[in-house]
Amino acid sequence: MIKIKKIRSLVFALILLLSMAQLCIAAPELGARALGMGGAYTAIADDGTAAYWNPAGITQVNMGLVLNGGLEGDLKLLDAIRNEDPSALDGAFGLKNGLGLTFKKWALNFDRNLRATGVGGGERMLVQQTRQGMLTYAAECTDLFAVGINAKYIYAEKETITLAGSTGKADGSGFAVDLGAMFKVGKLVRVGAVLKDYALADIKLDGGVYSLPTKFVLGGAVKVPVLGMVAAADVETPLTDEGDAVFRVGLEQPFLGILFLRAGGYQVGEDFNFTAGGGLKLGPVTVDVATDFGAKDPIIYGTAGIKF
Repeated sequence: MIKIKKIRSLVFALILLLSMAQLCIAAPELGARALGMGGAYTAIADDGTAAYWNPAGITQVNMGLVLNGGLEGDLKLLDAIRNEDPSALDGAFGLKNGLGLTFKKWALNFDRNLRATGVGGGERMLVQQTRQGMLTYAAECTDLFAVGINAKYIYAEKETITLAGSTGKADGSGFAVDLGAMFKVGKLVRVGAVLKDYALADIKLDGGVYSLPTKFVLGGAVKVPVLGMVAAADVETPLTDEGDAVFRVGLEQPFLGILFLRAGGYQVGEDFNFTAGGGLKLGPVTVDVATDFGAKDPIIYGTAGIKF
């Protein structure tokens, strides 16, 4: 009986991942390679998830296809969402997924995020969903300098569920852009800069107006000769009154060009949260996994892709 329940929960999770696209009304956290390095990816951004981190980075990808996923919390909590039972939701549960296609100068990405949070001691459950479609264009101005832009459509929805049932849904949508640049300093050093989530129109949600958390990110990366290790660091500065500055660092060590180990972390305020991950590369096929130890419940990310 227990095995049957686990199988049902797993099937329900897959259905959600395939039928939905991203959480949080902000830049999505997708890409296990980047997240394993603490999100210090602005100056790297050279795989199928490049557009999320720095739109200028897609100039490094001749062609790429990528599938992303993320899980926060215990799969058993899926039953609480499916049955709309706030008393059974202990803490938070989240699912993320995304699909992207890149062709050198152009990229198209779709993603979705579902997150449910128990509040009021099990009396209420807040369910948030965000869907995003993103079109990217980038160009190399010189061999050392590239620029890119993301045009994004964002749809947000939230619903409060009590022990008596749903109190109704609220939704809204809006448009935003990201502007990115990437500089090559010699063969070993890169610098990246991105203006993220600059809103072209506010999102009207639940009778109010939600403003996207616009931020500026500056990053650098260096490849260590002989070892092949990549070390990176980002500084994320909010341009609105909301949020704190975030400092990110990450390392990636390759072995024989096939196996990759990663570690990193990010600091928000006085707290430093660790991340870790690994990857496997077989020709054009890559598989990456990562985990974020900063959340109350560890978050697991996975990415599979093809890059030429």
